[in-house]
Amino acid sequence: MSKDRKAGMKLSRDKNTAMVIDSILMSVRSLVGNPVRAFLTVLGIMIGVAAVIALVALGNGAKSTVADSLQTLGSNLLIVYSGEPRGSSLVRRNTTNITPVLSQEDLDSTRQLSGGLISMAAPESSASVQLKVNNLNMAATAIGTDVYYPEVRNFFPVYGRFFDQEEYASRSLVAVIGIEVYRQLFPSGEDPLGQKVRINGIGFEIVGIMQEKGNSSQDSSILIPMSAFQRSISGEADYAIINIQAANSEVMRDAQLWVESVLLQNHGIASMDFADFYIANQLDILATAQGVTGTFTVLLAGIAAISLLVGGIGIMNIMLVSVTERTREIGVRMALGARPGDVLLQFLIESIILSIAGGIAGVLIGLLASWLAVHVGNMAAVPDYFSVLLAFGFSLATGLFFGGYPAWRASRLDPIEALRYE
Repeated sequence: MSKDRKAGMKLSRDKNTAMVIDSILMSVRSLVGNPVRAFLTVLGIMIGVAAVIALVALGNGAKSTVADSLQTLGSNLLIVYSGEPRGSSLVRRNTTNITPVLSQEDLDSTRQLSGGLISMAAPESSASVQLKVNNLNMAATAIGTDVYYPEVRNFFPVYGRFFDQEEYASRSLVAVIGIEVYRQLFPSGEDPLGQKVRINGIGFEIVGIMQEKGNSSQDSSILIPMSAFQRSISGEADYAIINIQAANSEVMRDAQLWVESVLLQNHGIASMDFADFYIANQLDILATAQGVTGTFTVLLAGIAAISLLVGGIGIMNIMLVSVTERTREIGVRMALGARPGDVLLQFLIESIILSIAGGIAGVLIGLLASWLAVHVGNMAAVPDYFSVLLAFGFSLATGLFFGGYPAWRASRLDPIEALRYE
């Protein structure tokens, strides 16, 4: 390649660079000269980007909350319910009216499953009862269970203790109360340990207070040995529920199949189509719940993205107005030697600057809104940085798309007609 040709190519590159810089400077001067109009133009983009980021963060927070809530019920949890399924909830809203069909044999068979599938299991039955301490009383749920219940359900005493195996075997009248029961029956904050609480008129000694779960059914419950529950409250020999902790999350489905097989055999039933029990699997419930929240998040983000389109239409509208207002200026530039491509580039750069400014402001506002939702609104919000990049990229693409037609229209103006424009 000759030196003259290299010099020509270098000159051409320098000229193109200078043209781009001049176009950027002219675009900035035009936007700075009309700050209110520029702000109103980017407002739609700003709101759209911020809404997408904030709503996706809230959706992710909802997913996280669902996962945390299920985890508080117990880890790797399978719950065997008596009766037919009632909806998709892992825990029935009303477990006090279930006809018990799960026997001690079912519980023992479950605990004896080999192959490292089951860590432990605990029975559960419940009944609505009236509690009374001195002259205070309240309605609550009495839960009969055994000593494995805290581990299986991830629900432990924070004060005092849980009843032990000796108390269970001897049908001792001891109780561990929920935190809401403590608040209502001991409003002055006195120590409840050793005091008597009457359950349907029968006195039980309080030995502990359970941790707060934020769940009204658990916080307003009172736990007693299943042996005492069956003798003093229900009169039933069978259990309404068996709570099972699988060895780990990888074997939960295998454990469920084995438990179904064992219980079907115990009950003399051919298949689960005719079973008088069913099993809720924590993994299935989690997947369903997160699928619902995920769909809801996508829906909200899609609605928010519409405002990005509205913002893009706003950019096109303002740019068309700008082309009309600056027709004479465009004519002067063309008369001085500017090519249609130079004019096209100038107006494209203006729309891109507007989109970038709106995108950056929207990202900052969206992240700030997510932070405020957590620290001021006490809501769960987890920003998704992929959604940040996607929303910002979409705002940039919107500026290019909707700024393209006004820029093209400006580049197609006839210089002579443009100079005559008033």
